[in-house]
Amino acid sequence: MSAAVVNEANQQMIDSDYYIINRKPQRFCEMRIAGRTAVFLDGDGKVLDYGVLRLGQGVYAALYCEEVRNVTFVTGGTGNADVVTVLWRTDEEYSQGLEELRRAAEIRFSPQNMKLNRYAEAVAEKLALGIKLRITDAVNDADMVKCPECGMLNPQGSMYCLDCGAEI
Repeated sequence: MSAAVVNEANQQMIDSDYYIINRKPQRFCEMRIAGRTAVFLDGDGKVLDYGVLRLGQGVYAALYCEEVRNVTFVTGGTGNADVVTVLWRTDEEYSQGLEELRRAAEIRFSPQNMKLNRYAEAVAEKLALGIKLRITDAVNDADMVKCPECGMLNPQGSMYCLDCGAEI
């Protein structure tokens, strides 16, 4: 499915911008950045429940997906990990919001596919148990080559399989 088709479908479904924490959505009308903090406000200018997102060391992972105009953060640590998602209704709001969050956070944002929320939840589950993970960018299968011996996907241009060592 093309990004344009996905964006058009999302546009019809989304009538507002959303701030979602642990699967509980709230509509927001404005995001304000104050230092390394993002504050999400409702239509009356009031801060949403849990609408203050600290973008410093408490952020374990920052993930984004352009197809769904979504930025997801995994925050917290052992015993206490949250998944916070910001979902915008337009491409312009998404681009502007992502850029503002990047400037404020000064951390690495990892591009993901449309399954980023499930990935973020899995990371949060492991983090809550005290298991540390390395966050990796989503891989586009078109950028990979299959090993003729074991079938493992390897980056284009690899001379040898990263799994079995066979010549590609």
